[in-house]
Amino acid sequence: MNTEKNMPVLFVGHGSPMNAIENNPARAGWKKMGKKLEKPGVILAVSAHWATEGTFVRTADTNRQIYDMYGFPEELYEVKYAPAGSPEYAGKVLNLLEGAAKPDNSWGIDHGVWSILCNMYPEADIPVVMISIDVSASPDQLFETGRKLQPLRNEGAMILASGNVVHNLRMVNWDMQDGYEWADSFDTAIRDAILSGNPSIPLGFREIPDVQKAVSTVEHYAPLLVALGAVSETDSAAVFNEYRELGSMSMTSYVWE
Repeated sequence: MNTEKNMPVLFVGHGSPMNAIENNPARAGWKKMGKKLEKPGVILAVSAHWATEGTFVRTADTNRQIYDMYGFPEELYEVKYAPAGSPEYAGKVLNLLEGAAKPDNSWGIDHGVWSILCNMYPEADIPVVMISIDVSASPDQLFETGRKLQPLRNEGAMILASGNVVHNLRMVNWDMQDGYEWADSFDTAIRDAILSGNPSIPLGFREIPDVQKAVSTVEHYAPLLVALGAVSETDSAAVFNEYRELGSMSMTSYVWE
């Protein structure tokens, strides 16, 4: 599939699995974005919840839904979302990554992806290719992964990176409806850099104050760097679902088109 227009790149803050079914701003934003964007032919999904050493790609023609969360209401486990895979596009991903990625069908579509897509595209009629996030890679290597995937945007592929800019489970405060001051500050620094077209600040995130709290582990932040790499010079960035919650969680999300 060739199109004259690039499909968009998204980085989506997914937060709690309950966002899949609760009536809240995150879910409302996902539904709105699904209606706003042109429907892609395939989605290349990079998930914080498939964290690996090295990069792996699901090549199967089906997607096994994974309920990789525990202790939530039964209603959440009743959500069914298992779109087709795409061996064709998985092969294209592997070719573009030039030996830096390997096929692996042991994982499936996890809640970092299905919680978003069951609201964006509830019919589950768009094939999804799952791509793991390499937690051993440097920021520059993650950015390069995204850059290599960029040509597929012109072949009908939306790139969806799912994580959270600020994500610290140890500091979650269930009674807070907004963010700690340090979480607000870190999230805002990243937002300002992205909207001004300056990827050097997100790439150099370890130099931002309070990074040890904001990015306590790298797997939820790293998908942002893959997304940034997939952005072209002609894209414009827009922010949506911009808020913090539970003290140490940022839902702030971006779309480039």
